Order: sequence, then C-alpha cells, then structure tokens
Amino acid sequence: MAKPRVLVLGGGPGGVVAAVNLARRLKGEAEVTLVDKTGRHLYPPSLLWVMTGMRSLEDIQRPLSRLQRRGINVVVGEVREIDPDEGRVETSRGPLEYDYLVVALGSVARPEKAAVPGVRECTPWTTTGAEECRKLLSSLRRGGRVVVTAWGFPYKCPPGPFEAAFLVKYLLDQRAAGGRVTVAHFWREPMEPFGPKLVRIFKGFMDRYGVEYEAGFEPVEADGSKVTGRDGRSLEYDLLIYVPVHEPPEALAKSPLARDDLGGWMNVDKRTLRHPRYSNVWGVGDIIAPAMGLGMAGVFAHFQAEYVASQVADEVLGTSMGEHYNASGVCVMDLGYAGAAVYCDFAPKIYGGAPYPECTVIGGMKAFRALKIAFERFWLEKWFA
Repeated sequence: MAKPRVLVLGGGPGGVVAAVNLARRLKGEAEVTLVDKTGRHLYPPSLLWVMTGMRSLEDIQRPLSRLQRRGINVVVGEVREIDPDEGRVETSRGPLEYDYLVVALGSVARPEKAAVPGVRECTPWTTTGAEECRKLLSSLRRGGRVVVTAWGFPYKCPPGPFEAAFLVKYLLDQRAAGGRVTVAHFWREPMEPFGPKLVRIFKGFMDRYGVEYEAGFEPVEADGSKVTGRDGRSLEYDLLIYVPVHEPPEALAKSPLARDDLGGWMNVDKRTLRHPRYSNVWGVGDIIAPAMGLGMAGVFAHFQAEYVASQVADEVLGTSMGEHYNASGVCVMDLGYAGAAVYCDFAPKIYGGAPYPECTVIGGMKAFRALKIAFERFWLEKWFA
C-alpha cells in the first residue's frame, strides 16, 4: 500500500516548520515533500539588520536542501497552479500529486506598485531593497530627513515600520548625525490588527527617543523630495523608507482556495485553518492573515505551522483529537537604544468578536535586543543545523 503524500508549498518560516514537524511526527509513515521556488530559506526579521549593516544576506539564509537529512523531499521549483479538485499542484519541475496539502506560500512584495521614483527611496521588505537602503543610509553622513511609511495594507509585520524607524534613528545617532537627522514615521491608524493601545505605547517610545510621528497618514505619491498623503499632507525627505504593497502569490489567487472578496488571499476556517471546501488542505502564515484577521508575521506562521502539522499527522496516523488553533503570538523588537516584547492573544478578537486582541508590551530594556539576536541564531540552527 502506497504511503500518504503530504505536500508543503513554500520554504519560508511556515513551510519549514510544517515540513520538519510533519517528518518528525510521521516517522516515515508518509512522504513529506516541500516545494520552494528559490531553494533557500530567508529569515525575514533580519532584513532590517541588513538595512543597518548588522547582517549580510548570506548571514540570514540557509539552503533548504539541508532538510533532506530529516527525511523531507525538497523540490526547487515554482508553484504555477493549485488544483484541489484533482489533488495536484503544477510546478516548473512538473506535476506533484498529494493526499494532504499545506499551503505556506507567503505574500509577494510589490515595490513597483508604490508611486515612488526610486532614487532616494528604498524598501527593506525585500532582499535587494534592504541592501539598497543600507547604501542610501550610508550616504547620509551630513544629515538629512528620513521618512518611514507603509504603502498599503496588509503587509509583513505590522509593527515593522516602527522598528525600522527606531533602528534608523539609532544608527544615525551612533554616527553623530542624529542632531541633523529626523526620522518621521507615518502610520494609518489604528495600528491594524493590534489597535490603538499599541499605537499609544509606541508613541511613548518615539517621544523618548526623538522620533517624529504623523498620525493617520496614508501615502499616495512621492516625487523624489516629498511624500504626499491622501488627505493632502506632505513631508519633505532626503530618504524615504517604505513598506511596499503585498499581494497573494498568483498561483494561489487564481485557485479555488482563494476568496475574491479577500483580494485573492486564501480562505480557511478560523478554528482549524482548513479550507472550508477542501478538508485535506490547510493554510499557514501570510496567505491566511486576511481571512483570520491577523497580521502577517513569522510568529503566526510558526505557531500555525506547528498546529497544522499536528493535525495532518494525527489524521494520517488516525489519532486526531480535534483541537482548535490557539491564536496568540509574541514579537520581540530591536529599538536600537533598547528592545521591546509584545504578547497578544487574538482569541477574543477572532472568536469572541472583540475589536482588538488583548496585548501586553514590555519595553525599554536592552536585554530584549540580546533576546532577538539569540532567537535569530536559535532559529537558523534549530531548523538547518
């Protein structure tokens, strides 16, 4: 009798955690295959450190081929079509059939869809953009004005622009240029999906460290010297650091797994992360964030992947207990001068109808900077050592 085939799409945080946990739990009772178009795993939180020169791209990437030592088949190829009716995925390496499917394809950053000229503008939300930001920041030796803003929603890591603003301000202060440089952070309030409480807390950090704040600003255009908002406000800049528009992968958006009213993002049951129509298909990470009412962040992909792997393995082994997804997450941030940690329980929002999650923030301690650095090392060694 042929072994069940479990197919995982995507080699980001969600896909890697799902594949490794599936292989560990199933112990050879099923074939586990991971598909990724690049063949390399990127640790996205460290792109901001690439921007500030603390890391290189090589420091924060690992070959997915190392997962083969854990009993995982790794296919380097692009996902071109998902056909859940036939249980098949078309890739650039040929078709792959499955009995169980975990979709963790992430989101696609589209810097080209932001109305910016691209000479004094950059985005650390992509690998090439992070390197370009580093070059542009290094040119601000005599000071200038830096603006950090988010170009559309949703996007990876909702608090990320705050963290980017603090890191830039800290870097410029360390170069003794802080007195001549202002970091202005624009934000479309409230801070989705976290709510006004976190905005107030981060505003306190901004006041403490000298970062300007423009509330309720939604950028629509930049001309190389100023960025203009939908309400007509504008601010001049010497460097614009922006979060680009994020879209679902084309193969997902065109598949029956997507919902048109969600902009092509994947539809799932909020308690089980299964697709409502296809019971052998689960979603993880960015692609289900709009359906769940969660932010796009590695911590959610991580915990969701562990949960989904347990559910798939239990079904294969016939030991399912029907547990529901525990919607919570922890985020540790590097503010340059210090660090901060955020814990949020999204269950009241997702399952209880509350407008925002219950969040706790601990900040102002340098130990959290060390914790974030330690977790980066832990992550890369745990999955790829």
